[in-house]
Amino acid sequence: MTAKTERVELRLDKDLQIQIQAAADAVNERLSEFIRTAAHDRADRILALSSRTLMPAAQFDAMMSSLDVADEAPALAEAATKPRVFVRR
Repeated sequence: MTAKTERVELRLDKDLQIQIQAAADAVNERLSEFIRTAAHDRADRILALSSRTLMPAAQFDAMMSSLDVADEAPALAEAATKPRVFVRR
């Protein structure tokens, strides 16, 4: 475990502090450890979701089906007729 050298301060209303302290006591953790763990868990969940694209199953199926259908791709066909710029040796 790395040393904890950074510090964050936050302001809470009294009721929220009492609620969080009660939860920390229930799991036998110090308040700061409870808050640190909760923030870390939430950050992990949010960052994991931010790297995903969620869509309905029907939309996903339509997208996957469209990948199986070749389109005309006229720009690609034109590019393929031009001489190569780079030659593999």
